[in-house]
Amino acid sequence: MKNTTVLKSSFFILFLCFTFFSCNRDSIVGTLETEELFSLNYGSFEDEFNLYTSNPEDYFSAIAMQDGFFYISDSASKKVSQFSSYGDLLSIIYNPETNPVPSFVQLSDISVAPVGIPTDAATKRATEYPFNKTTSISLDTRQYLYVVDYLPAERYETDTESGQLLRQVILRFTNDGTFIDYIGQQGPGGIPFPSKNIYTTNNNELVAVCVSNDRFTVYWFSEDGFLKYTIPFYFDQLPSINMENNSETFASLDSIIPDYDEQKLYVKIDYSVMAYDVSSQVQSGINYEKSYLYTFDIPTEQYANSLVIPSYEETISSEYSKIVYQIPYDFLGVTSSGWFFFILAEDTGYSVMMIAPNGNKILKRNLIIPDEGLLYYNISLSRNGIITGLLSNDTKTSVVWWRTDSIIENFLLN
Repeated sequence: MKNTTVLKSSFFILFLCFTFFSCNRDSIVGTLETEELFSLNYGSFEDEFNLYTSNPEDYFSAIAMQDGFFYISDSASKKVSQFSSYGDLLSIIYNPETNPVPSFVQLSDISVAPVGIPTDAATKRATEYPFNKTTSISLDTRQYLYVVDYLPAERYETDTESGQLLRQVILRFTNDGTFIDYIGQQGPGGIPFPSKNIYTTNNNELVAVCVSNDRFTVYWFSEDGFLKYTIPFYFDQLPSINMENNSETFASLDSIIPDYDEQKLYVKIDYSVMAYDVSSQVQSGINYEKSYLYTFDIPTEQYANSLVIPSYEETISSEYSKIVYQIPYDFLGVTSSGWFFFILAEDTGYSVMMIAPNGNKILKRNLIIPDEGLLYYNISLSRNGIITGLLSNDTKTSVVWWRTDSIIENFLLN
């Protein structure tokens, strides 16, 4: 589940248009309403959210939705909470050093179970775990929770080949909050990962996509957590394409996301060409040209097919000229039914492009996100095609969704 996560993280830079230019974008087919499901006040209690930290640049919180339940990681408070769609707190896994004991936990339970605190509350459950700094989260079909967490500094390792710090592991919890183990590069108890996104398949297998200096590396684990595949994608070994004028081409690996049912990966690559000044023919930079989404078959270690991803056109006009820029979409994720979601930040929110599995149909919608007072936001795509968001302003954090799944369902019915 990308939080995108991710994919890739879910922060996006908004494009700014200078006052002496007018900006036009591709036409968007309709606007999808933002539906606020519930909101969280700021504070340290179990049903509150903490947006503030001593190092704002190091802050990261994420949202994931599975079967109508919402999971929110709060890196400032060092906790992961589960909510119903009505905002009722159902469970919490928290670091007791940075959180008070939840109000629904009986004091007698604490004296009996100081490490893990399962409660007898009718609808709520609390468990202690010493989180350090949580980032991405994902859920499998059993509602098992996977949390990317930083290790304490004394447990960092260094990659002997690249010199990169290895600081993160993937924690696994059962659907009742019981800690199972942590996953490293080799499986349970393995060495830490570099930075990553994580995903879970419909077979309850875990996939970690990591980025290092010269490659992406995909680690695919079985349901039991044992390593099945390690697949490197080196930046200098990406598929090449031919341009009409045989211009020198540069490939940039944007993201990799696994399929939910089959052992294959979707690899988005952006291509650029060398740009030259028209009058002097001197090299003036690099221009984005086009994007491809490749299907990589893991058992054969081959690229099976590819799909051209339409770019977004932005027209900038002045009094005497007009320039059209091609802008690549970000790859947000894929659904269980095989629809591909792409997203692009704009002044009022996002442009979302949904492409059918065979590429023969493209649906577009505009998602409005109020920018005024917005301090932080994170979005993710569920396996059934719903986009969920965590929107924080100076008074509260709202949990919202956009029912993009309904758009696809209506299209298929018609």
